[in-house]
Amino acid sequence: MRIALIDDDSTQISLLSEMILTELSSIGCPDYKIDAYPSGESFLGRERTEIYDVIILDIFMNGLSGIELARKIRQSDDTVHLIFCSASNEFASESYEVNADYYLRKPLTQENVSAMFRRLNLKRMELSQTMVLTNGYSVRLRQILYTNYFNHVVTFYFKTEDSYSLRISQAELEDLLLPYGYFFSPIKGMIINLHEVVKLTKDSFLMSNGKMIHITRRKYKEARETYNRFCLKKL
Repeated sequence: MRIALIDDDSTQISLLSEMILTELSSIGCPDYKIDAYPSGESFLGRERTEIYDVIILDIFMNGLSGIELARKIRQSDDTVHLIFCSASNEFASESYEVNADYYLRKPLTQENVSAMFRRLNLKRMELSQTMVLTNGYSVRLRQILYTNYFNHVVTFYFKTEDSYSLRISQAELEDLLLPYGYFFSPIKGMIINLHEVVKLTKDSFLMSNGKMIHITRRKYKEARETYNRFCLKKL
């Protein structure tokens, strides 16, 4: 999960970051990244490859207000979850206009942050998570079955039975996928989505499309331990 916090008050940023970390740890969400921006302008000037699942905006900021920033965000992204943070209900109608998901009231409390995540529904969010590749192409992470690297080209194989090829190194792809926690490389040149594993055999992963992905002898212990941890988290 990628979360952006936008507030010109560094104290509020620190407090909210701590509360979010506490909540994510309590619900067993190990794969997250939180970035902070001191203004709407700094957020808009970021690297465009940085895509977020949740954006939490303070309404009253110097320069662009949270409402103005949300309108700009919605011009190019109609799926990101927008959360407004304010001590006032004055802008409730404006938050509705930009399809905000939640209104986080100040002063901040852990209870309110917990309620915010319940509203967001993390399992539903994970299903819709997307990643932007180095060429700007977006892929829905949970739709990936596995990837295969050959001759400087990576091919993505999807649950829809489609595929997509991209010229990228295996190391670059691992940097993009492995931090999400449910991707694993059982053999050089391949990365699998653990959500799509049907069974772990003595030397392979059986995928949901029937394909057997071989596990090298050197990687088997790590593969078994990683898959067991993944299965336990789903319980």
